[in-house]
Amino acid sequence: MSAVPGAEVSGPVLGERPPHGAPPAEVLAAHAYVCEEFLIAGEATAYAHPDDAPPTADGLWTAVPVATAPYRTRILVIRPADPAAFTGTVFLEWRNVSVGAERPAPDAGELYRGHAWVGVSAQVAGIYGSPSRRARASRQAPLLDADPERYGGLVHPGEPASFDIFSAAAAAVGPRRSADVDPLGGLPVARVVAMGGSQSAMRLCAYANAVHPRHRVVDGFLLSVWEGRAPQLDADTDPLYRRTTVRADLDVPVLVVNSEFEVSATADLELQDTPLRRVWEIAGAPHGISRAIPPTADGAWGPNPVSWVPVRDAALRALHRWLTVGEPPAPQPRITLAGRPTPRIVRGEGGNAWGGIRLPEVAVPVAEYRGRKGGTGSAPVLGGRRAYSDALVAQLYRSRTEYATLWEQAVEDLVDAGVVLPEDAPAMRARGVEVAATLPLT
Repeated sequence: MSAVPGAEVSGPVLGERPPHGAPPAEVLAAHAYVCEEFLIAGEATAYAHPDDAPPTADGLWTAVPVATAPYRTRILVIRPADPAAFTGTVFLEWRNVSVGAERPAPDAGELYRGHAWVGVSAQVAGIYGSPSRRARASRQAPLLDADPERYGGLVHPGEPASFDIFSAAAAAVGPRRSADVDPLGGLPVARVVAMGGSQSAMRLCAYANAVHPRHRVVDGFLLSVWEGRAPQLDADTDPLYRRTTVRADLDVPVLVVNSEFEVSATADLELQDTPLRRVWEIAGAPHGISRAIPPTADGAWGPNPVSWVPVRDAALRALHRWLTVGEPPAPQPRITLAGRPTPRIVRGEGGNAWGGIRLPEVAVPVAEYRGRKGGTGSAPVLGGRRAYSDALVAQLYRSRTEYATLWEQAVEDLVDAGVVLPEDAPAMRARGVEVAATLPLT
């Protein structure tokens, strides 16, 4: 194990406007949370792979330092205002920049139930932007464009240094933090869990495989909608991704929460449950999240509204419990695959995948759900939904009351399995009542 990079911490940063991407003040007040922004600075080490040990599919990667350069970036801290409400767990998120800028900070869910959340601007695109990324015209701007006065002093030496920057951020908010400025406001931090989704999950996979064994500054990993790939350590603006699993000999718990979209991509990887690894797969869920179901013609495909977020929130609590009580989450059924060399998802008569965690939309279906689907008028990452015919719905369910009862039982089963939180069950039950009211039943 090598020395963890130290960082100079300054802040909280003040300005005429709140930190870019911060939750609205009314959201923070409703949760009794505060949001503050800090700067971390230092010398970051860039890593590469040894010539005789290229990145392999087993995840047993090696990182060798090749250069150092100065950096200055920001961390966004969202924490309970009352120290007595703090659980001791910091969720340290590698900020996703797949749209060419960072996505907004979380504004609801399990992260606001006593935990602290810290977002790390670890990548170049979060600061400077990425003209080549498809959502350059999105509402999210890179930090320098969003507030040049506030962020004009940020410096990033390139993506190969991002892994060291993430370690520095973990040390700056962890149990052994020693800076004069405390980003956690004196909260008694007991553990740091690294988390990331999609693009940032891939970077966290590379970090776990190659850099975590050097630094060991995080106590667990949560990878969401991860496609079984990770970038080469020395890849810069256009990463060269490698097919790989999460190394099996990690010394900390790892929980992977994947939608149906990623299942085929990870099918041929070594990704079984182990004493320190759990993999949850959500049948019917797409990679992205649709906010609403647009109307479609009979028999036509539209975007898929099934959301993996409630399961991800349950995973956050499961990881916290794993680390505090030593109780790993119960293994969950995986989505059924068949065929070689290219495994395919096995589907039932109604078109939905067999196996996996089955949210009520899939457990009590009135539509066919696909995690990946083209030709819907939306991006394939939003999956597809095609409603059943009225005749098929009437064949499956005798009444709206029966349907709502079956939906409610599906929710109870998910709560009992630990993959949906009791706090999230009421909204899920209410959605079942709404769906039942629209069915061609009496």
